[in-house]
Amino acid sequence: MSPSTSGAHNVFVYGTLKRGLYNHRLLERGNARFMGEVRTKRAQHVMLLADAGYPYLVKSTTDDARVIDGELYSVDDDTLTLLDELEEVSTGMYTRETIEVERREEPRATEEAYYYLAGDREDLARLPRIDAYDKALHDDVYLPKDQRGR
Repeated sequence: MSPSTSGAHNVFVYGTLKRGLYNHRLLERGNARFMGEVRTKRAQHVMLLADAGYPYLVKSTTDDARVIDGELYSVDDDTLTLLDELEEVSTGMYTRETIEVERREEPRATEEAYYYLAGDREDLARLPRIDAYDKALHDDVYLPKDQRGR
């Protein structure tokens, strides 16, 4: 199954867009429908924590690659555009790619979804690795874009 059909797009979120976190408001404002808790089908990523307290996913072929937990949403074209803007796809901060995810309650039920992968950045090598991005970590370290120095 494709991540998009006729204006509806599956999107896998693993960071500040998850329920209860700062940027989830974009999904609430748009026509997003929560489809369930999911995880990546394959262990092929490492999650890093940016200085401003949001996670980056980077592809990895080493032993530290892992399955990433997150949430799956169905969004319309306008909401997908908002997400691309948040993730600064046009600047290369993230790229929007596709990934296979499986529902936590039905591990063999897989779907394809868009997700945001960290773009090329010089600071990735120095950022700390994290196992997951949850509300406790978010509340402790996240700094919204409008509060960051430029």
